[in-house]
This record gives sequence, C-alpha cells and structure tokens, in this order.
Amino acid sequence: MTILARTAAFVAIVALAPLVQGTIKALRARLVGRPGPSPLQPYRDLRKLFAKEAIVAEKTSWLVTAAPGCAFGVALTVAALVPALDAVAIALTLALGRFVLVAAALDTRSGFEGMAASREMTFAALSELPLIAAIVGGTMAPEHLIARILAAVALLVVLLFETARIPVDSQETHYELTMIHEGQLLEYGGWQLALLQYAAWVRQLALLVLAALLLPGGLRVAAAWIALFIAGGAVVERGLAKQRLFEVPQLFATATILALAAIGANTVGTSWW
Repeated sequence: MTILARTAAFVAIVALAPLVQGTIKALRARLVGRPGPSPLQPYRDLRKLFAKEAIVAEKTSWLVTAAPGCAFGVALTVAALVPALDAVAIALTLALGRFVLVAAALDTRSGFEGMAASREMTFAALSELPLIAAIVGGTMAPEHLIARILAAVALLVVLLFETARIPVDSQETHYELTMIHEGQLLEYGGWQLALLQYAAWVRQLALLVLAALLLPGGLRVAAAWIALFIAGGAVVERGLAKQRLFEVPQLFATATILALAAIGANTVGTSWW
C-alpha cells in the first residue's frame, strides 16, 4: 500500500468516524421500531461539547486533565497504523490508551469508575492475545482465504469489547453497575468528553477497517465490508442481550481459537481445505 493510500485511509477514518457511529445508532433504532437520531447527530454532539467548559473533579492530579488528549492521540495513532497491519504496534498503542484512561479513572477516586477500570483491565488481558493473533493470522499468507476469514471473524469478536458493543458492553445504558468503557468517563464533561468520545469513534472505525483489510479486496472494497459489518452488527445487537461478566471470557476464548486456527491454517497450508 502506497503512502498516498495510507494517508487517504487515515483522513477518511478520522473524518468519517462520527458518521459511522451515527449510522450504527440510527440503524439500531430503526430495527426496534424507533425513528432514532440522524446519522449526523454525533457531529452535532461534538460541536456542542467542544463549546462547553470542562469541569474537573476536585483533588485529582494532572493525569485526569491529560487523559482525554492522550486517548485522542492514541486513537489517531491506531488509525495511522491500521493500513500497515502491524499487529504488535496496534496492540501496544491500544494498551497505552487503555492504561491512561484506567489510571485517570482510578485517580478520580470514584467507586463506579474504579469498578469500570477493574473490568476494563480484566477483559483487556483476555483480548490482547486474540487481537495480535488475528492480525498475524490474517497477514501471514494473503492467498489463504480461509485463514483470512477466520482471522477477520476473530478480530470482529475482539472488536465487541474494544468498541463497547453488546453482548460485552452497551453504549445505550448509563447504569453504573454494568458499564465498562463508559463507566470510566463519568467525571468528564465539555471538550474533554468530546475528545474521549471522538477517540472512541475513531478507534471503532479503525478496527472495522482493520477487519476489512484482512478480507479479500483490501482497501479497494473496505467500504463495502464495513457497511456489511455495521448492518450485521446492528442485527446481532438487536437479537442479543448483554452477557453476565463471568460469561464474557467465553467470547475471548472463541476469538483466540479462531485466531490460532488462522495461524495454523497458514502454517500447514490451506490447499487441503
């Protein structure tokens, strides 16, 4: 992939990330019989939040103030790394952003944020292996179609956690006892919350592009694959409920098996399939 193509992909991810989030919410609303918001609503939300003042909780350190900017920088870095398909760099960058948000959540001394941070780190420890293995398995031998499909499916399962989707997490609820990603942002508002939300949307689209790049067609047909992921994900979320926390590791086990199967298929060759 040329530098020009990578730059275009990066710009598209950053510019279209709110539109993808709005499309997902609008589609989910239509599936349950509600009119739902406009797909452009996230852009309006960002404009409103950026115009508001950020109020930081008392007796917190500089980390709470710096976390939104760090999270957004991490999201931009992930978006830039995705076209290169560098598994280790992507995983380490995501881990850095997760560490900063968890540390900031603990620094607020909020019981709900601390609980969400604990869950975040627990599931993160389970998601990193299938994430790296899926990228490696999908890029070892591009001609092996079966391996690439297995790797893409494994990555989509991991994406449920990374993007706070049902059945791992839910973006639609604000019940503190069940939130994971959103639970770490309870003390933020104004432009800081805007940066955190924008970072989450950029990271979401970047991972969708990553899954699309593991499938046939590459960047040329990535938009079609992403549209399929969005439509399929909305249907799946419509038919599932949020799982109990102790059941979530089974999803990561499934993703790990699929990712390792992709690596195994590449290792032994897929001609016998």
